[in-house]
Amino acid sequence: MKTITLFIDGEEKKFVTPFVSGLIWRNFIELKAKTKDPTRLTVEELDKFAALVPMAFGNQFNLDQFWAGIPHDKVMLTIDGLFSPDQDENQDEDENGDAGNEKK
Repeated sequence: MKTITLFIDGEEKKFVTPFVSGLIWRNFIELKAKTKDPTRLTVEELDKFAALVPMAFGNQFNLDQFWAGIPHDKVMLTIDGLFSPDQDENQDEDENGDAGNEKK
């Protein structure tokens, strides 16, 4: 499960999505491949990456709300974090990466 907290209309609002779809991940990989220098993103490139966030959360908020509601130092962490395993998922996996499977 992924969560994001944004400051919208004068208050903090929390949004939740059960998972990030494979389509969003595919779009992320495609954007990364087209990016000339990931350490020096253009405004256009940054907007394309940021647009994945509302999409990942089922458009519960829009891109302008994302930009206005997230601290600047959390922008890239949030985008990259969409594709990082959740803490709970890591704890459920055994040393072989099997979640909930019994060993034979």
